[in-house]
Amino acid sequence: MEEKVTNPSTDAAQNDEYSHSTVPLTARKSFMTILVISLGYVFVVTSMQVGGSIGVSLNFQEAFWAILVGSAILSVLACIMGVMAATTGLSFGLLSKYSFGQAGTWVPVVIVAITTIGWFSIDAYLIGSSTNTLFTSIPVIPVAIIGGLGMTLTARNGTKWMSILSNIAVPIIFIFGIISIVLAVKSCGGMAGMNAIVTTDTMTFAKAVSLGVGSYAVGAVMFTPDIMRFAKNVKTSIIVMIITLMLGNSFVVFFGAIGSLATGDPDIMVVLAAQGLLGPAFLAMILNIWSTAQGCVYSGSMTLSSALKMPRKRLVLIFGGIGIVLACIGFYNMFGAYINFLASTVPPVVGVFLADYLFKYKKNYPALEEADLPNVEWSGFISWGIGFAVSYVNFALPTINCVVVAFIVKTIFVLAQNKRQAA
Repeated sequence: MEEKVTNPSTDAAQNDEYSHSTVPLTARKSFMTILVISLGYVFVVTSMQVGGSIGVSLNFQEAFWAILVGSAILSVLACIMGVMAATTGLSFGLLSKYSFGQAGTWVPVVIVAITTIGWFSIDAYLIGSSTNTLFTSIPVIPVAIIGGLGMTLTARNGTKWMSILSNIAVPIIFIFGIISIVLAVKSCGGMAGMNAIVTTDTMTFAKAVSLGVGSYAVGAVMFTPDIMRFAKNVKTSIIVMIITLMLGNSFVVFFGAIGSLATGDPDIMVVLAAQGLLGPAFLAMILNIWSTAQGCVYSGSMTLSSALKMPRKRLVLIFGGIGIVLACIGFYNMFGAYINFLASTVPPVVGVFLADYLFKYKKNYPALEEADLPNVEWSGFISWGIGFAVSYVNFALPTINCVVVAFIVKTIFVLAQNKRQAA
C-alpha cells in the first residue's frame, strides 16, 4: 500500500491527474494532443469581446499592433512557465510552493481559484446569452445553468475528454473566424477601406496592450503549467505556446477587433448577426466557450488540489457549482474590471518564478518531498507586491514593467541570500 500512495505512476495518481505529484515521463502526451488542448483554452469568446473593445477604440493599424504586442508578451510569459512545467512535471500549484512557501502557496492558489471561478461564470453566462440572442424566447439563466453543468462534467473527466472536445471545437471556430474576418474586410471595401475607418481613439495603445494581456494572463501564467507538465520535452512546450498565443490568441482577438471595426459594435454576437452568421456560428460559439470554461475548472481545481487534501474531481464539482451561482447573479457585468484586475495581479508572478528558477535553484528544482521549503517565503510576496504596484504606474507598458520589476527584486533577494550562505 505504501508504494501505491507514493509512486506517481499509479492508477490513483493518474486518475487524479497527478494533482499532488510529478507527471512521469511515461504519462507525457504527444505534441498534437498538447497543442489542441492548449488552443482550446485560447479560442474563447471573452478574448473576442476584448478584441471588440480594442477595435472600436483604435484604428486598424493601432489595433493590429496592440494585439500582436499583447500576444507577444503573453507568449514570453507562457514560454517561461512552460519550460519550468515541462522540466519538472509539476502543476502551477505545486511550482508555487518553491517561490511562496508551503503555506504561502495559498495566496497564488486563492488567486487562481478566484479568477478561474470568475472566468467560468462569465463563460456559463455567455452560453445563456448567446442562446438567448439567437432564440429570444429561451431565457438566459436556465441555459447558463445547463451549460455550466455540462462544462463541469467534461472538466471532471480530465485531459482525455478535454482533448476530444477541443479536437471538435478548434477547427470549427477557426473556419467561422476566417469567414467572419473576410466578410468584415469585404464590407469595408477591402483593406484600404478598413485602414480608412476613423475611430474615436478612446483608448491608449498601452491600455489596449494591457487589455490584450489581461484577456489571457491567467491562462498564460497559471494554466500553462497544468498543460505543459504533460509535454515530453522543453522544445515541445515552447513551440506549443508560441503557436497557441502568437497564432491562436492573436487570431481570436483579431476576430473580435475586425468585426467590431467594421460594424462599430464591440459585441461579437451583434457582429455575427450583422454578417448573417449568427445561426450557423451558434455551434462554434458554444464549443468555443465550452473548450475554455472546462479548462478554467480543470486548472482551478488542479491548483487548489495541490494545497488541499481533497480529490480533484470533488473540487471540480465545487468550482462548477460556485461558478454557476456567480453566472446567475450577474458576475458578467464586472467583466471590464475583472480583466484589468487580471492584467495587474497575474503577470508579476512570472518574474518571481523565473528569478527563483534561474538563480536560486539554477534550473534544477529539488524533488518536492525532499525540498527544505519555508512555511512562507516572504521575499516572493514582497517581489510580487512591488510588481503589482508597478503595474499601476502609467509608464511605457505596465504589463511588462511589473514582470521585470518583480524579477529584479526577487533576484536581489536571492543573490543576497546566496551571499549570506556563502559567507
